[in-house]
Amino acid sequence: MNSLLEDQQNFDSEDTNNNINLTLDPETQLVTVDDSSPSISVLWDRAVQQAVINTSPGPTIASRAYAIVHTAIYDAWSAYDPLAVGTQLEDDLQRPLSENTDANKTEAMSFAAYRVLSELFPTETELFNELMAELGYDPNNTTTDTTTPAGIGNVAAEALLTFRRNDGSNQLGNDPNGDGTPYSDISDYEPSNPIGDPIDIELWTPETIPIDAEPGEEERVQTFLTPQWGDVIPFSLASGDIFRPTAPEPFLLVDGEVDLEARTITLADGSVIEITPDIIGTIINPAFIEQTEEVIAISANLTDEQKLVAEFWEDGGGTSFPPGTWMTFGQFVSARDDNTLDEDVKLFFNLGNAVFDAGIATWESKTFYDYARPVRTVRELGELGLIGEFNAELGGFAIDAWAGPGEGTQTILATDFLTYQTPGSDPSPPFAEYVSGHSTFSAAAAEILQLFTGSDDFGASITFQAGESRFEPGVTPEEPITLEWETFSEAADEAGISRLYGGIHFEDGDL
Repeated sequence: MNSLLEDQQNFDSEDTNNNINLTLDPETQLVTVDDSSPSISVLWDRAVQQAVINTSPGPTIASRAYAIVHTAIYDAWSAYDPLAVGTQLEDDLQRPLSENTDANKTEAMSFAAYRVLSELFPTETELFNELMAELGYDPNNTTTDTTTPAGIGNVAAEALLTFRRNDGSNQLGNDPNGDGTPYSDISDYEPSNPIGDPIDIELWTPETIPIDAEPGEEERVQTFLTPQWGDVIPFSLASGDIFRPTAPEPFLLVDGEVDLEARTITLADGSVIEITPDIIGTIINPAFIEQTEEVIAISANLTDEQKLVAEFWEDGGGTSFPPGTWMTFGQFVSARDDNTLDEDVKLFFNLGNAVFDAGIATWESKTFYDYARPVRTVRELGELGLIGEFNAELGGFAIDAWAGPGEGTQTILATDFLTYQTPGSDPSPPFAEYVSGHSTFSAAAAEILQLFTGSDDFGASITFQAGESRFEPGVTPEEPITLEWETFSEAADEAGISRLYGGIHFEDGDL
Protein backbone atom coordinates (compact mmCIF):
# COMPACT_ATOMS: atom_id res chain seq x y z
CA MET A 1 0.00 0.00 0.00
CA ASN A 2 1.07 3.62 -0.39
CA SER A 3 2.64 5.44 2.52
CA LEU A 4 0.03 6.83 4.87
CA LEU A 5 1.89 10.12 4.64
CA GLU A 6 1.24 10.29 0.92
CA ASP A 7 -1.75 11.78 -0.81
CA GLN A 8 -4.26 8.92 -0.96
CA GLN A 9 -5.80 9.81 -4.32
CA ASN A 10 -6.66 6.87 -6.59
CA PHE A 11 -9.25 8.09 -9.08
CA ASP A 12 -10.49 11.51 -10.08
CA SER A 13 -13.68 12.94 -8.63
CA GLU A 14 -15.27 16.34 -8.67
CA ASP A 15 -13.81 19.26 -6.79
CA THR A 16 -15.50 20.36 -3.59
CA ASN A 17 -14.90 23.11 -1.06
CA ASN A 18 -11.37 24.58 -1.11
CA ASN A 19 -10.48 22.13 -3.92
CA ILE A 20 -10.57 19.20 -1.49
CA ASN A 21 -11.75 16.01 -3.16
CA LEU A 22 -13.40 12.84 -1.99
CA THR A 23 -11.98 10.03 -4.10
CA LEU A 24 -13.74 6.75 -4.87
CA ASP A 25 -12.02 3.55 -5.93
CA PRO A 26 -14.81 1.87 -7.92
CA GLU A 27 -13.27 -1.59 -7.52
CA THR A 28 -13.28 -1.50 -3.72
CA GLN A 29 -15.71 1.34 -2.93
CA LEU A 30 -13.03 2.83 -0.68
CA VAL A 31 -13.28 6.58 -0.22
CA THR A 32 -10.25 8.71 0.56
CA VAL A 33 -9.47 12.42 0.89
CA ASP A 34 -6.71 13.95 -1.23
CA ASP A 35 -5.26 16.05 1.57
CA SER A 36 -1.59 16.73 0.83
CA SER A 37 -0.83 17.97 4.37
CA PRO A 38 -2.83 15.81 6.77
CA SER A 39 -2.68 16.39 10.50
CA ILE A 40 -1.27 13.76 12.84
CA SER A 41 -4.82 12.80 13.83
CA VAL A 42 -5.68 12.19 10.19
CA LEU A 43 -2.55 10.09 9.65
CA TRP A 44 -3.44 7.81 12.53
CA ASP A 45 -7.06 7.73 11.42
CA ARG A 46 -5.86 6.50 8.04
CA ALA A 47 -3.80 3.87 9.83
CA VAL A 48 -6.66 2.52 11.94
CA GLN A 49 -8.97 2.49 8.93
CA GLN A 50 -6.41 0.55 6.92
CA ALA A 51 -6.11 -1.95 9.76
CA VAL A 52 -9.88 -2.35 9.77
CA ILE A 53 -9.91 -2.83 6.00
CA ASN A 54 -7.18 -5.48 6.26
CA THR A 55 -8.79 -7.44 9.09
CA SER A 56 -12.54 -6.88 8.46
CA PRO A 57 -13.70 -7.15 12.10
CA GLY A 58 -17.21 -5.77 11.53
CA PRO A 59 -18.76 -2.37 12.31
CA THR A 60 -18.98 -2.79 16.09
CA ILE A 61 -15.34 -3.69 16.63
CA ALA A 62 -14.31 -1.08 14.07
CA SER A 63 -16.22 1.70 15.84
CA ARG A 64 -14.57 0.75 19.13
CA ALA A 65 -11.15 0.91 17.49
CA TYR A 66 -11.84 4.41 16.13
CA ALA A 67 -12.94 5.53 19.58
CA ILE A 68 -9.96 4.01 21.37
CA VAL A 69 -7.27 5.33 19.05
CA HIS A 70 -8.64 8.87 19.08
CA THR A 71 -9.26 8.79 22.82
CA ALA A 72 -5.66 7.71 23.36
CA ILE A 73 -4.54 10.55 21.10
CA TYR A 74 -6.72 12.99 23.03
CA ASP A 75 -5.45 11.77 26.40
CA ALA A 76 -1.82 12.19 25.32
CA TRP A 77 -2.52 15.59 23.78
CA SER A 78 -4.28 16.77 26.96
CA ALA A 79 -0.94 16.73 28.79
CA TYR A 80 0.06 19.70 26.64
CA ASP A 81 -3.15 21.70 26.92
CA PRO A 82 -3.77 23.82 30.04
CA LEU A 83 -7.55 23.21 30.04
CA ALA A 84 -8.00 19.66 28.75
CA VAL A 85 -8.47 16.74 31.13
CA GLY A 86 -7.65 13.16 30.14
CA THR A 87 -10.33 10.49 30.24
CA GLN A 88 -8.35 8.12 32.49
CA LEU A 89 -5.58 10.01 34.28
CA GLU A 90 -7.28 13.41 34.31
CA ASP A 91 -4.51 16.01 34.72
CA ASP A 92 -1.84 13.68 36.14
CA LEU A 93 0.22 13.96 32.94
CA GLN A 94 0.03 17.77 32.71
CA ARG A 95 3.24 19.40 31.46
CA PRO A 96 4.47 22.99 31.87
CA LEU A 97 3.23 25.57 29.38
CA SER A 98 6.74 25.90 27.98
CA GLU A 99 6.50 22.34 26.66
CA ASN A 100 3.17 22.84 24.88
CA THR A 101 4.62 22.61 21.38
CA ASP A 102 3.20 20.90 18.32
CA ALA A 103 6.31 18.73 18.16
CA ASN A 104 5.75 17.40 21.68
CA LYS A 105 2.05 16.92 21.07
CA THR A 106 2.66 15.05 17.82
CA GLU A 107 5.16 12.69 19.43
CA ALA A 108 3.00 11.94 22.45
CA MET A 109 -0.08 11.43 20.28
CA SER A 110 1.80 9.08 17.96
CA PHE A 111 3.12 6.87 20.73
CA ALA A 112 -0.34 6.69 22.26
CA ALA A 113 -1.91 5.75 18.93
CA TYR A 114 0.80 3.23 18.16
CA ARG A 115 0.46 1.45 21.51
CA VAL A 116 -3.30 1.03 21.35
CA LEU A 117 -3.34 0.04 17.70
CA SER A 118 -0.62 -2.56 18.21
CA GLU A 119 -2.81 -4.23 20.82
CA LEU A 120 -6.08 -3.87 18.93
CA PHE A 121 -4.61 -5.12 15.64
CA PRO A 122 -1.60 -7.32 16.46
CA THR A 123 -1.39 -8.62 12.88
CA GLU A 124 -1.00 -5.08 11.51
CA THR A 125 2.07 -3.93 13.46
CA GLU A 126 4.11 -3.64 10.26
CA LEU A 127 1.69 -0.98 9.05
CA PHE A 128 2.02 0.94 12.29
CA ASN A 129 5.80 0.49 12.42
CA GLU A 130 6.09 1.99 8.95
CA LEU A 131 4.15 5.07 9.97
CA MET A 132 6.22 5.51 13.12
CA ALA A 133 9.39 5.27 11.05
CA GLU A 134 8.10 7.84 8.57
CA LEU A 135 7.34 10.15 11.48
CA GLY A 136 10.83 9.63 12.89
CA TYR A 137 9.87 7.74 16.05
CA ASP A 138 11.20 4.49 17.47
CA PRO A 139 8.31 2.11 18.18
CA ASN A 140 10.57 0.14 20.52
CA ASN A 141 10.76 3.11 22.88
CA THR A 142 8.55 1.86 25.72
CA THR A 143 9.59 4.48 28.26
CA THR A 144 7.11 5.40 30.97
CA ASP A 145 8.96 8.60 31.85
CA THR A 146 6.13 11.12 31.72
CA THR A 147 8.51 14.04 31.46
CA THR A 148 8.97 12.94 27.84
CA PRO A 149 6.40 12.95 25.02
CA ALA A 150 6.99 9.26 24.31
CA GLY A 151 6.45 8.40 27.96
CA ILE A 152 3.24 10.41 28.07
CA GLY A 153 1.93 8.59 25.01
CA ASN A 154 2.87 5.17 26.34
CA VAL A 155 1.37 5.79 29.78
CA ALA A 156 -1.82 7.35 28.41
CA ALA A 157 -2.31 4.40 26.07
CA GLU A 158 -1.80 1.80 28.78
CA ALA A 159 -4.24 3.53 31.13
CA LEU A 160 -6.90 3.54 28.43
CA LEU A 161 -6.22 -0.06 27.41
CA THR A 162 -6.40 -1.21 31.02
CA PHE A 163 -9.88 0.26 31.22
CA ARG A 164 -11.07 -0.98 27.84
CA ARG A 165 -9.79 -4.56 28.22
CA ASN A 166 -12.67 -5.17 30.60
CA ASP A 167 -15.43 -3.10 29.00
CA GLY A 168 -17.65 -6.04 28.05
CA SER A 169 -16.43 -6.39 24.47
CA ASN A 170 -14.28 -9.43 25.31
CA GLN A 171 -11.43 -7.91 23.32
CA LEU A 172 -8.87 -10.40 24.58
CA GLY A 173 -11.18 -13.40 24.42
CA ASN A 174 -10.42 -14.19 28.06
CA ASP A 175 -13.93 -13.88 29.47
CA PRO A 176 -14.95 -17.29 30.84
CA ASN A 177 -18.32 -16.99 29.12
CA GLY A 178 -16.73 -16.77 25.68
CA ASP A 179 -15.10 -19.39 23.47
CA GLY A 180 -11.58 -18.10 23.98
CA THR A 181 -11.33 -16.02 20.82
CA PRO A 182 -11.17 -12.20 20.78
CA TYR A 183 -14.58 -10.52 20.82
CA SER A 184 -16.41 -13.85 21.09
CA ASP A 185 -19.93 -13.71 22.48
CA ILE A 186 -20.28 -13.64 26.26
CA SER A 187 -24.03 -13.03 26.33
CA ASP A 188 -25.21 -16.60 25.62
CA TYR A 189 -27.11 -15.38 22.57
CA GLU A 190 -28.71 -18.11 20.49
CA PRO A 191 -30.82 -17.46 17.39
CA SER A 192 -34.44 -18.46 17.82
CA ASN A 193 -34.69 -19.71 14.25
CA PRO A 194 -32.83 -22.60 12.61
CA ILE A 195 -30.49 -21.82 9.73
CA GLY A 196 -32.48 -20.64 6.72
CA ASP A 197 -35.70 -22.14 8.09
CA PRO A 198 -37.58 -19.85 10.48
CA ILE A 199 -39.98 -21.02 13.14
CA ASP A 200 -40.89 -17.44 14.08
CA ILE A 201 -41.37 -15.11 11.10
CA GLU A 202 -40.72 -12.03 13.25
CA LEU A 203 -37.26 -13.08 14.39
CA TRP A 204 -33.83 -13.06 12.75
CA THR A 205 -32.81 -16.14 10.81
CA PRO A 206 -29.14 -16.97 10.18
CA GLU A 207 -28.74 -17.61 6.46
CA THR A 208 -26.43 -19.78 4.42
CA ILE A 209 -24.02 -17.98 2.12
CA PRO A 210 -24.91 -18.08 -0.71
CA ILE A 211 -28.55 -18.19 0.27
CA ASP A 212 -29.50 -20.50 -2.63
CA ALA A 213 -26.45 -22.72 -2.91
CA GLU A 214 -26.33 -25.22 -5.75
CA PRO A 215 -25.82 -28.91 -4.87
CA GLY A 216 -22.19 -29.41 -3.96
CA GLU A 217 -21.49 -25.67 -3.80
CA GLU A 218 -19.44 -24.60 -0.81
CA GLU A 219 -21.45 -22.59 1.67
CA ARG A 220 -21.04 -21.02 5.08
CA VAL A 221 -23.48 -20.05 7.80
CA GLN A 222 -24.03 -16.61 9.28
CA THR A 223 -23.18 -16.07 12.94
CA PHE A 224 -24.61 -13.04 14.75
CA LEU A 225 -21.80 -10.47 15.03
CA THR A 226 -20.88 -9.50 18.61
CA PRO A 227 -24.30 -10.00 20.25
CA GLN A 228 -22.78 -8.89 23.57
CA TRP A 229 -22.23 -5.37 22.22
CA GLY A 230 -25.25 -3.79 23.86
CA ASP A 231 -23.58 -4.39 27.22
CA VAL A 232 -20.23 -2.81 26.30
CA ILE A 233 -19.38 0.19 28.49
CA PRO A 234 -20.16 3.29 26.39
CA PHE A 235 -18.17 6.49 26.31
CA SER A 236 -20.95 8.91 27.22
CA LEU A 237 -24.21 6.96 27.41
CA ALA A 238 -25.51 5.87 30.79
CA SER A 239 -26.19 2.42 29.32
CA GLY A 240 -26.74 0.73 25.99
CA ASP A 241 -30.51 0.60 26.41
CA ILE A 242 -31.05 4.28 27.14
CA PHE A 243 -32.35 4.96 23.62
CA ARG A 244 -34.09 1.65 22.99
CA PRO A 245 -36.91 2.38 20.52
CA THR A 246 -40.46 1.06 20.64
CA ALA A 247 -40.99 -2.44 19.29
CA PRO A 248 -41.11 -3.06 15.53
CA GLU A 249 -44.23 -4.34 13.79
CA PRO A 250 -45.46 -7.73 15.06
CA PHE A 251 -46.80 -10.40 12.72
CA LEU A 252 -49.97 -10.94 14.75
CA LEU A 253 -52.51 -8.46 16.08
CA VAL A 254 -53.69 -10.95 18.73
CA ASP A 255 -52.11 -13.45 21.09
CA GLY A 256 -51.40 -16.65 19.27
CA GLU A 257 -48.82 -19.19 18.21
CA VAL A 258 -47.84 -19.44 14.56
CA ASP A 259 -46.92 -22.76 12.95
CA LEU A 260 -45.27 -21.81 9.67
CA GLU A 261 -44.89 -25.38 8.50
CA ALA A 262 -48.55 -26.24 9.11
CA ARG A 263 -49.64 -22.75 7.99
CA THR A 264 -51.84 -22.34 11.03
CA ILE A 265 -52.26 -20.04 14.02
CA THR A 266 -53.35 -21.33 17.41
CA LEU A 267 -55.24 -18.56 19.18
CA ALA A 268 -55.32 -17.92 22.93
CA ASP A 269 -58.64 -19.76 23.27
CA GLY A 270 -57.10 -22.88 21.74
CA SER A 271 -58.80 -22.60 18.37
CA VAL A 272 -56.68 -23.23 15.29
CA ILE A 273 -57.14 -21.21 12.11
CA GLU A 274 -55.55 -21.47 8.70
CA ILE A 275 -53.19 -18.72 7.54
CA THR A 276 -54.82 -17.03 4.55
CA PRO A 277 -55.01 -13.46 3.21
CA ASP A 278 -58.56 -13.31 4.59
CA ILE A 279 -57.30 -12.84 8.17
CA ILE A 280 -55.01 -9.91 7.36
CA GLY A 281 -56.35 -6.98 9.37
CA THR A 282 -58.06 -9.08 12.03
CA ILE A 283 -55.47 -11.67 13.06
CA ILE A 284 -52.42 -10.82 10.95
CA ASN A 285 -50.97 -7.32 11.21
CA PRO A 286 -51.34 -5.54 7.84
CA ALA A 287 -48.43 -3.23 8.70
CA PHE A 288 -46.11 -6.26 8.84
CA ILE A 289 -47.21 -7.19 5.33
CA GLU A 290 -47.03 -3.61 4.07
CA GLN A 291 -43.46 -3.01 5.22
CA THR A 292 -42.40 -6.11 3.32
CA GLU A 293 -44.34 -5.06 0.23
CA GLU A 294 -42.57 -1.69 0.36
CA VAL A 295 -39.20 -3.44 0.15
CA ILE A 296 -40.45 -5.44 -2.85
CA ALA A 297 -41.77 -2.30 -4.58
CA ILE A 298 -38.44 -0.55 -4.12
CA SER A 299 -36.63 -3.59 -5.52
CA ALA A 300 -38.87 -3.63 -8.60
CA ASN A 301 -38.31 0.05 -9.36
CA LEU A 302 -34.63 0.56 -8.57
CA THR A 303 -33.08 3.38 -10.57
CA ASP A 304 -29.39 3.50 -11.43
CA GLU A 305 -28.92 6.23 -8.85
CA GLN A 306 -30.63 4.19 -6.13
CA LYS A 307 -28.45 1.20 -6.98
CA LEU A 308 -25.33 3.33 -6.65
CA VAL A 309 -26.56 4.78 -3.37
CA ALA A 310 -26.94 1.21 -2.09
CA GLU A 311 -23.46 0.33 -3.33
CA PHE A 312 -21.70 3.43 -2.05
CA TRP A 313 -23.08 3.03 1.45
CA GLU A 314 -22.74 -0.76 1.57
CA ASP A 315 -19.60 -0.50 3.72
CA GLY A 316 -19.20 -4.25 4.14
CA GLY A 317 -16.13 -6.46 4.37
CA GLY A 318 -13.03 -4.97 2.75
CA THR A 319 -14.01 -1.44 3.77
CA SER A 320 -13.71 0.53 7.00
CA PHE A 321 -17.45 -0.09 7.60
CA PRO A 322 -20.10 2.63 8.11
CA PRO A 323 -18.30 4.29 11.04
CA GLY A 324 -15.15 4.48 8.91
CA THR A 325 -16.92 6.28 6.08
CA TRP A 326 -17.88 8.99 8.56
CA MET A 327 -14.36 9.11 9.97
CA THR A 328 -13.26 9.76 6.38
CA PHE A 329 -15.83 12.53 6.16
CA GLY A 330 -14.11 13.91 9.25
CA GLN A 331 -10.86 13.88 7.29
CA PHE A 332 -12.64 15.81 4.54
CA VAL A 333 -13.80 18.44 7.03
CA SER A 334 -10.29 18.67 8.46
CA ALA A 335 -8.85 19.45 5.03
CA ARG A 336 -11.76 21.64 3.91
CA ASP A 337 -11.59 23.82 7.00
CA ASP A 338 -7.80 23.75 7.29
CA ASN A 339 -8.02 22.51 10.87
CA THR A 340 -5.19 22.98 13.32
CA LEU A 341 -3.58 20.07 15.17
CA ASP A 342 -5.59 20.90 18.28
CA GLU A 343 -8.87 21.15 16.38
CA ASP A 344 -8.39 17.76 14.78
CA VAL A 345 -7.67 16.09 18.11
CA LYS A 346 -11.04 17.30 19.38
CA LEU A 347 -12.89 16.57 16.13
CA PHE A 348 -11.81 12.94 15.85
CA PHE A 349 -12.11 12.34 19.59
CA ASN A 350 -15.76 13.37 19.43
CA LEU A 351 -16.45 11.63 16.13
CA GLY A 352 -14.87 8.32 17.15
CA ASN A 353 -16.72 8.13 20.43
CA ALA A 354 -20.02 9.13 18.84
CA VAL A 355 -19.97 6.22 16.39
CA PHE A 356 -18.81 3.91 19.20
CA ASP A 357 -21.77 4.81 21.41
CA ALA A 358 -24.12 4.64 18.42
CA GLY A 359 -23.01 1.08 17.79
CA ILE A 360 -23.62 0.06 21.39
CA ALA A 361 -27.14 1.50 21.42
CA THR A 362 -27.90 -0.06 18.05
CA TRP A 363 -26.75 -3.53 19.03
CA GLU A 364 -28.70 -3.40 22.26
CA SER A 365 -31.84 -2.91 20.18
CA LYS A 366 -30.82 -5.54 17.64
CA THR A 367 -30.37 -8.25 20.24
CA PHE A 368 -33.33 -7.18 22.38
CA TYR A 369 -35.82 -7.36 19.50
CA ASP A 370 -33.88 -9.87 17.33
CA TYR A 371 -36.02 -8.76 14.40
CA ALA A 372 -36.22 -10.48 11.01
CA ARG A 373 -34.57 -9.23 7.83
CA PRO A 374 -36.66 -8.51 4.70
CA VAL A 375 -35.09 -11.31 2.66
CA ARG A 376 -36.63 -13.82 5.03
CA THR A 377 -40.02 -12.15 5.49
CA VAL A 378 -40.47 -11.80 1.72
CA ARG A 379 -39.71 -15.46 1.19
CA GLU A 380 -41.85 -16.69 4.08
CA LEU A 381 -44.83 -14.46 3.29
CA GLY A 382 -44.63 -15.69 -0.28
CA GLU A 383 -44.55 -19.28 0.92
CA LEU A 384 -47.66 -18.56 3.00
CA GLY A 385 -49.44 -16.90 0.09
CA LEU A 386 -49.73 -13.58 1.91
CA ILE A 387 -47.94 -11.49 -0.72
CA GLY A 388 -47.83 -11.57 -4.50
CA GLU A 389 -50.12 -13.36 -6.91
CA PHE A 390 -50.28 -17.07 -7.58
CA ASN A 391 -48.42 -17.91 -10.79
CA ALA A 392 -49.22 -21.36 -12.15
CA GLU A 393 -46.25 -21.33 -14.53
CA LEU A 394 -43.79 -20.60 -11.72
CA GLY A 395 -45.65 -22.82 -9.29
CA GLY A 396 -46.12 -20.39 -6.43
CA PHE A 397 -46.81 -16.84 -5.36
CA ALA A 398 -44.90 -14.43 -7.56
CA ILE A 399 -43.76 -10.84 -7.24
CA ASP A 400 -42.13 -8.29 -9.52
CA ALA A 401 -38.63 -7.59 -8.19
CA TRP A 402 -35.00 -7.17 -9.14
CA ALA A 403 -33.94 -10.57 -10.48
CA GLY A 404 -30.15 -10.43 -10.19
CA PRO A 405 -27.13 -8.59 -11.64
CA GLY A 406 -27.95 -7.35 -15.12
CA GLU A 407 -31.35 -9.09 -15.11
CA GLY A 408 -33.49 -6.07 -14.30
CA THR A 409 -36.99 -6.42 -12.88
CA GLN A 410 -38.76 -9.69 -13.57
CA THR A 411 -41.66 -11.72 -12.25
CA ILE A 412 -40.12 -14.20 -9.83
CA LEU A 413 -41.27 -16.43 -7.02
CA ALA A 414 -41.37 -14.55 -3.74
CA THR A 415 -39.42 -17.48 -2.28
CA ASP A 416 -36.56 -16.59 -4.67
CA PHE A 417 -36.35 -12.92 -3.64
CA LEU A 418 -32.83 -11.48 -3.76
CA THR A 419 -31.45 -8.39 -2.09
CA TYR A 420 -29.58 -5.91 -4.27
CA GLN A 421 -27.02 -5.61 -1.48
CA THR A 422 -23.96 -7.74 -2.27
CA PRO A 423 -25.55 -10.14 -4.77
CA GLY A 424 -24.22 -13.69 -4.45
CA SER A 425 -22.80 -13.05 -0.99
CA ASP A 426 -24.52 -12.29 2.31
CA PRO A 427 -28.21 -11.66 1.52
CA SER A 428 -28.22 -9.45 4.62
CA PRO A 429 -25.65 -8.54 7.28
CA PRO A 430 -25.05 -11.20 9.97
CA PHE A 431 -27.19 -9.64 12.68
CA ALA A 432 -30.79 -8.66 13.30
CA GLU A 433 -32.58 -5.88 11.41
CA TYR A 434 -33.97 -3.48 14.00
CA VAL A 435 -32.54 -0.86 14.15
CA SER A 436 -30.29 0.12 11.25
CA GLY A 437 -26.65 0.58 12.16
CA HIS A 438 -26.14 2.74 9.07
CA SER A 439 -28.84 5.09 10.30
CA THR A 440 -27.51 5.39 13.84
CA PHE A 441 -23.81 5.57 12.97
CA SER A 442 -24.57 8.21 10.34
CA ALA A 443 -26.97 10.30 12.42
CA ALA A 444 -24.55 10.39 15.36
CA ALA A 445 -21.59 11.32 13.18
CA ALA A 446 -23.54 13.95 11.23
CA GLU A 447 -24.62 15.57 14.50
CA ILE A 448 -21.01 15.76 15.70
CA LEU A 449 -19.86 17.31 12.43
CA GLN A 450 -22.67 19.86 12.57
CA LEU A 451 -21.93 20.80 16.17
CA PHE A 452 -18.17 20.91 15.68
CA THR A 453 -18.22 23.03 12.53
CA GLY A 454 -21.20 25.13 13.57
CA SER A 455 -22.98 24.37 10.32
CA ASP A 456 -24.73 21.55 8.48
CA ASP A 457 -22.82 22.47 5.29
CA PHE A 458 -20.91 19.53 3.84
CA GLY A 459 -20.36 20.15 0.12
CA ALA A 460 -18.98 16.77 -0.91
CA SER A 461 -19.67 14.52 -3.87
CA ILE A 462 -18.66 11.25 -5.50
CA THR A 463 -18.97 10.43 -9.20
CA PHE A 464 -19.56 6.98 -10.70
CA GLN A 465 -18.61 6.67 -14.35
CA ALA A 466 -20.78 4.64 -16.73
CA GLY A 467 -20.61 0.93 -15.93
CA GLU A 468 -18.60 1.40 -12.72
CA SER A 469 -21.06 -0.51 -10.52
CA ARG A 470 -19.48 -3.34 -8.58
CA PHE A 471 -22.77 -5.23 -8.40
CA GLU A 472 -23.70 -4.75 -12.07
CA PRO A 473 -20.34 -4.02 -13.74
CA GLY A 474 -20.52 -2.74 -17.28
CA VAL A 475 -24.28 -2.25 -16.94
CA THR A 476 -24.90 0.30 -14.20
CA PRO A 477 -25.02 3.22 -14.47
CA GLU A 478 -25.85 3.81 -18.11
CA GLU A 479 -24.27 7.26 -17.84
CA PRO A 480 -22.15 9.02 -15.17
CA ILE A 481 -23.97 9.73 -11.92
CA THR A 482 -22.79 12.01 -9.13
CA LEU A 483 -23.94 11.55 -5.56
CA GLU A 484 -23.89 14.99 -3.93
CA TRP A 485 -24.39 15.95 -0.30
CA GLU A 486 -24.86 19.63 0.38
CA THR A 487 -25.29 18.92 4.08
CA PHE A 488 -24.24 16.32 6.62
CA SER A 489 -27.93 15.66 7.24
CA GLU A 490 -28.46 14.78 3.57
CA ALA A 491 -25.59 12.32 3.71
CA ALA A 492 -26.93 10.71 6.89
CA ASP A 493 -30.43 10.43 5.44
CA GLU A 494 -29.06 8.86 2.28
CA ALA A 495 -27.04 6.35 4.30
CA GLY A 496 -30.22 5.27 6.05
CA ILE A 497 -32.39 4.98 2.94
CA SER A 498 -29.60 3.11 1.14
CA ARG A 499 -30.43 0.03 3.18
CA LEU A 500 -33.98 0.00 1.83
CA TYR A 501 -32.60 0.28 -1.70
CA GLY A 502 -30.36 -2.65 -0.88
CA GLY A 503 -33.33 -4.66 0.35
CA ILE A 504 -31.91 -5.35 3.78
CA HIS A 505 -33.95 -3.02 6.01
CA PHE A 506 -37.53 -1.98 6.57
CA GLU A 507 -38.41 1.70 6.77
CA ASP A 508 -38.91 1.52 10.54
CA GLY A 509 -35.36 0.25 10.94
CA ASP A 510 -34.16 3.57 9.54
CA LEU A 511 -36.41 5.42 12.03
